[in-house]
Amino acid sequence: MMMFLFMSCKKENTPTVALNEKVDATAVVKTMGNFTNGPYGNVTGTARVYMVGDGFQLAFENFSSSNGPDLKVYLSKEINPVSFINLGELKSVSGNQLYAIPAGTMPKDYKYALVYCQRFSHLFGYATLEL
Repeated sequence: MMMFLFMSCKKENTPTVALNEKVDATAVVKTMGNFTNGPYGNVTGTARVYMVGDGFQLAFENFSSSNGPDLKVYLSKEINPVSFINLGELKSVSGNQLYAIPAGTMPKDYKYALVYCQRFSHLFGYATLEL
């Protein structure tokens, strides 16, 4: 008897309620980019890095993503993450959402914002961050 085990990021474990988190009115855009689909998902919207006071935030705006388990938000130096910062779990597959960038991080050193299935190493989508 043969048994096959298929693993994928297609199970829906990420919240689906649309968020509407807002960036502080005094925030300044440092970099931005539009999302492009990865090989394992469909992602649309814009990623922007804002300077807020003396810190930084990553904002997903007008965002929509395919659902999946263990979806994370990364700031990465590459599309296939090797040198990256995990900003936490994707809060929702839709809406406007904010992610704090850890103190001491220089966002200009990271060219990509990723939606990434950590468990199975699947890229759902990415935005190339430019001025």
